[in-house]
Amino acid sequence: MKVRILVATGLMLAGAIAAGAQNPQTVTLEKTSCLPREQNGVVRANLPPLTTGQSPRLYFRWRDHEDFYWVALEAEPGGHYWAIPPKPEMRNEQIEVYSAVVDATNRVVARSESQVIKITNDCRVQLSEKERGVAENLTIGETSAKQQGQKVLAFLCDGVVTRINHAGIRRSDEVCRACVIAWWQRKAILIPAAITGIGIVVTEPPEPSPARP
Repeated sequence: MKVRILVATGLMLAGAIAAGAQNPQTVTLEKTSCLPREQNGVVRANLPPLTTGQSPRLYFRWRDHEDFYWVALEAEPGGHYWAIPPKPEMRNEQIEVYSAVVDATNRVVARSESQVIKITNDCRVQLSEKERGVAENLTIGETSAKQQGQKVLAFLCDGVVTRINHAGIRRSDEVCRACVIAWWQRKAILIPAAITGIGIVVTEPPEPSPARP
């Protein structure tokens, strides 16, 4: 009888440990009081040790709007992580975020509770050199097929370089890159107009004046 009790207790303990490993509370998101409007902010999380094939992510979206996007959580010693979401647009007043661990098949194996963060004009965030480097080279992950080929909803293009679709396929961000190219083309037209007062760009040298007799 004692052997049976010990075996049963051992099985229950093993089950509790396994459940604890999957418990959303093993991943925690630190309280973020605000994020700056049209600027980058930082969101921090604490995660348990990861196993082979697992990846830490911060999921985010304009609150109550469409599907989530995600960015990678950057590791620091002691199980501390941080992530840089893209810059919120003027119309974006709140974002919803949660941190999670996914396996090699993109399945979420552990996650934190969701948190709503206010977007304010007077929020002050000083990024470190490492954080600025990430902010200027953002890779945005997608969670649905309809997000592909579309701008990140209610966030600016600044710093968005790469996208990963819902199937895990990486690509250059076609939307924000196109906006940058269009801006530079527009700038090439406006600069001569500002200098000459005439909105015409001369692409070829003018015909030489005919020689006087």
